[in-house]
Amino acid sequence: MSAAPFLMIDFSSSVKLTPVLTKKIQSHLLWAGMAFEHFINQKKLLPKELKGLQVSLILCGEAKIKKLNADHRDKNKVTDVLSFPTSENLRKSYLDAEFLGTHLMLGDLAVCHQKTISQAKEFKLTYEEEFIHLVIHGVLHLMGYDHEISEKEEKLMEKWEKEILEYISKLKKKGAR
Repeated sequence: MSAAPFLMIDFSSSVKLTPVLTKKIQSHLLWAGMAFEHFINQKKLLPKELKGLQVSLILCGEAKIKKLNADHRDKNKVTDVLSFPTSENLRKSYLDAEFLGTHLMLGDLAVCHQKTISQAKEFKLTYEEEFIHLVIHGVLHLMGYDHEISEKEEKLMEKWEKEILEYISKLKKKGAR
C-alpha cells in the first residue's frame, strides 16, 4: 500500500463533534481510503496509472441534508447520504487519458449526523461503523454505481460494501495507521 491512501477524503463537519469522535471518524476515513485502494486494485476497476481519488465530505444536520435533497433530487425529506459526482460515470473505460497520473476528484458527499445516530442504533452498530458504511455507499455512487436502477446493481453494491467493510475490519484489528 502507498504511504497516502488511494482515496483521499477531505472531511468537514457543520455539526459539533467531540474531539474523541472526530479522531475516530478520521481513523475510519483513513482505513476507508486504504480499503478502497485494495478493493479497486483487486477488482481492476480503474487504470493503474491513476494516482488516486479525492472526495469532499461534509457531516451535516437534518435541515441541511433535507435542503440538499430537495434542491438536487426534488425529494423534500431527510436522507442519510447524498452523492454529488463530478463525472457521470467512472465505470470501466470511461476515464480519459488526461486523468491518468493524477488524483481524480470524484465529487462531494453529505452525510446526515442524526440519521447516522439513529441508523447505528437500529442496526446495532457504533456511530463510526454506520458513518463509514454511509461513506462507502456514497463513494460507490460517486464512481457510477446506483442501487436504484436495478436489483442486479443493488446486489452488486451491497456485495462490494460488505467486502470493503470487512477489509476495514481487518485493518482495524491490525491497528493499521
